[in-house]
Amino acid sequence: MKQKFIEQGYISATHGVRGEVKLVVWCDDMADFFRLKKLYLDSEGKKKYDIQSSHGSKNGAVVKFAGVDTVEDAARLKGGTVYVDRDDLDIPDDRILVCDLIGLPVIDADSGKIYGTLLSVEEYPASDIYMVKTGSGVVQVPDVPQFIKKLTDTAIYITPIQGMFE
Repeated sequence: MKQKFIEQGYISATHGVRGEVKLVVWCDDMADFFRLKKLYLDSEGKKKYDIQSSHGSKNGAVVKFAGVDTVEDAARLKGGTVYVDRDDLDIPDDRILVCDLIGLPVIDADSGKIYGTLLSVEEYPASDIYMVKTGSGVVQVPDVPQFIKKLTDTAIYITPIQGMFE
């Protein structure tokens, strides 16, 4: 089941004295982030914060939440994970979010053999790396067309090289 509230980043620091916070943002396109009108500080959507303003910064975004008006108010939010309501995102039909891939079976595209489940996706400069949990440990699979053949809502289909899962 897809999560309704999706991790969008975290509050790394305060910014200035008027209650702004710096966010490290996890998204492909910052323009999508800047269209958001609200964020949540819990994974159930109970702690909603309306965004008064936001703009880019060196490593993410600076956000001013309504009702957070002092550096002391902002400091209380520091370190918190921020979430977005899936319904507030404009996700094209042909896109699958990384959070929706976690836990899916990783299957051989040719034989149908199940190698394990996707544990996480790690970002590296050359490519993302899929961390696949198997019965004997964790195997790293680069997110490149030579290995990753197809992603669906229900499985990840790969073509591994010989010895990758041995």
